[in-house]
Amino acid sequence: MKNSYRIMCALIAWVVLSLRFIDMLIIGAYSSIAETLFVYFGYFTVWTNILIALAFTAPLLNPDRKLTNFFMRPGVRAALASYILMVSAVYHILIVPYWNPQGFTWLTATGLNTVMPILYIVDWLFFAEKRPIFYKHLPYWLIFPAVYGVTSIIRGLLTGVYPYPFLNVTDLGIENVLINMLGLVAVFAVVGPIFIAVAHLISNRTKS
Repeated sequence: MKNSYRIMCALIAWVVLSLRFIDMLIIGAYSSIAETLFVYFGYFTVWTNILIALAFTAPLLNPDRKLTNFFMRPGVRAALASYILMVSAVYHILIVPYWNPQGFTWLTATGLNTVMPILYIVDWLFFAEKRPIFYKHLPYWLIFPAVYGVTSIIRGLLTGVYPYPFLNVTDLGIENVLINMLGLVAVFAVVGPIFIAVAHLISNRTKS
């Protein structure tokens, strides 16, 4: 059942990621495919969903591969669960109230921000190994969102293109953007321990 579930989720993940890019091409807000790709790969949602797609795909590959071993680590899978939960939470709390996508755009946005988070959290709760995970892993979990934030700021300073308003240095100034970024990293620092605690609780109940 686990492999069948992950095959289904891997297919859904890669299809939804592809459809989101196709939707951006159809909308035609950018002058070329290259520019559309540049903007597409600027979103944290896309970064995280690519990792989720790899997490669903890797266990189905040769178990001796480094990619498989990396994505099968309990700490990695728990970190990804915290990332994709944050993607969904930010989307529904901060974006949905001010954005009303229709049709194909709604379908792809819902796929990335609602469907994939649910599918991955289910996988993590019922199929993923929960041990060993330690609280000392938390600083490593913060590297991904921190790298994303720094990369986005640098990209924006060089090109003037910012994926999210709260990272827009031109409108907010570098100090405010850095404060926003630190706030997001702090939220990840709070969410991470919750997943570790849940992992330990599930693991202990399973053993007993």
